[in-house]
Amino acid sequence: MSTLTKEVLDVKKVTMSDLAKKTGFSIKTVSRVINNSPEVKPATRRKILDAIEETNFSVNLMAKALKSQQTKTVILFIDKHGGSYWNAWHSLIIMNIITDFKARGYKVILSPSSAQGVIDDDTDGFILLKSGIADGAVLFDNLKGDIRIRYLRENNIPFVILGKDFDYKDTCYVDLDNFHVGEIGAQHLIQKGYGQISFFLGNKEFYVNKSRVEGFKKVCQSKGVDYHIEYAVNSLQDAYEATRKHLQKNHSDAFFVSGDEKITAVYKAIKELGKTIPVDVGVLGIDNLPQSQYLDPSLSSIDQNVERFAQTVVNSLIETMHSEKRTPKGVLIKPVLQIRDSTR
Repeated sequence: MSTLTKEVLDVKKVTMSDLAKKTGFSIKTVSRVINNSPEVKPATRRKILDAIEETNFSVNLMAKALKSQQTKTVILFIDKHGGSYWNAWHSLIIMNIITDFKARGYKVILSPSSAQGVIDDDTDGFILLKSGIADGAVLFDNLKGDIRIRYLRENNIPFVILGKDFDYKDTCYVDLDNFHVGEIGAQHLIQKGYGQISFFLGNKEFYVNKSRVEGFKKVCQSKGVDYHIEYAVNSLQDAYEATRKHLQKNHSDAFFVSGDEKITAVYKAIKELGKTIPVDVGVLGIDNLPQSQYLDPSLSSIDQNVERFAQTVVNSLIETMHSEKRTPKGVLIKPVLQIRDSTR
């Protein structure tokens, strides 16, 4: 046996009792500091934290979970999207969800996942659920026949879908009213006098895009306005090329774009072809990202109320995890139009 190996084996596991003896405080006070309780004086907290750092103390999460019957850990499953994982809106809502869970005392694990993926993949967060190391899950970008939802249901694991369930009626979900997003986008552009509208979205298989298109088409068809739908506009390059194509081929005078982060490419293509915004061409986004108001011209966009969205997801999952039986609960978030300078 090497010296290093022997030293590792000889290291004594530091306990809360050891920390209590070292600092002169009770085990209860040490436990409060470890669990980030506010009921500890700053000087006391600092002394115990210094002792924790000095002794390399670590919490045994598995033992803690066995004792309390919960790990205070949740997993966010994010679709792989062909390797790109998420857009700017995903990043924003994930940040809000993590912040809200942390405020409620929960740890959060992000895991790449896929509706058609293999649940037994050791790199997938599902292995943590199977092992009991997490209490529940939030599922993004689900599809019809999603094997992840079937697994969660069969194993009675609490979960909330950020979207809608296409296979079961008793699933807890939180979603934006995406049909209405399409409606209010079309209504606004038509009211502003635009008559050749191109709508850019992500991949067609996702329900969110299909629903937005249905609402958009309903309004355009009722008003007799020409429109064009372009799916798979996922990158800046996609948006740039699609904008040039629609300006030259379809003579579009307005662009409705799902995803504010693609707007800079749309602006570039419009200006390169000698058009002005919003006089010649109007531009309306979806997401109302923080940077959208600082574009030139400032971007009109449909707000998804990310803060309320995240809070509702967190509250729904915590309620589900503490409920003895599955209680179906669906919440639709209302979109709000933010009008700025990119639509006349």
